[in-house]
Amino acid sequence: MRKLFIIIPFLFMGLLPAEDGLRESYNQEAMEYSEEDEEEEELELNYSANLYLGYPVYVTETFSYYDKTNPIFGLSIGTPLGFQAGPFYATFDIEILQYIFEGTEASVSPNYIGRNFGGIAYQVGVNTGLFINEISFSITAASGIYEEEADMKKTGFIGGVNLDLPLGDLPIELRATARANMIQKSDGITGWVGGGISLGYEF
Repeated sequence: MRKLFIIIPFLFMGLLPAEDGLRESYNQEAMEYSEEDEEEEELELNYSANLYLGYPVYVTETFSYYDKTNPIFGLSIGTPLGFQAGPFYATFDIEILQYIFEGTEASVSPNYIGRNFGGIAYQVGVNTGLFINEISFSITAASGIYEEEADMKKTGFIGGVNLDLPLGDLPIELRATARANMIQKSDGITGWVGGGISLGYEF
């Protein structure tokens, strides 16, 4: 019995460091798993290229005289230049658009018959939004030079909202967008509102 009373305290004292070691090992593993989860959840800003196809659904009075409306094509380059704070981000983007409105013999104004309004638009702007898991909701604001008939150039502006949907594990995303386009003219502004989709590739 005396031997047991002597041995038991030493056994108990030996178990304490072992238990502390198990706790430290468990805590370290939990921290490692937590850091891995954070790394997996963190989304990085990258370069991307988006091909855009849109169509005007509403035009102002000036464009209403151009009775033939064509689809609008575009290419936008997204950059990682900007900042990200948690799910929120803002980046600088570059965009090129092609738009053409035509006046045919059916135009309500004889002055617009046979005339075209359009060309290439070169723009730079800001795209700001937030990530919801891997889905992105953003607002675009861009401005630049719009070509017009007779080789004239005007200042234009785009404001739009975008919803980006990833396509599985591929580095490709589908974007649905609604936009308002405004173009400067001698007596004010004109423009149109449209919608479209784009297919993007992230580098």
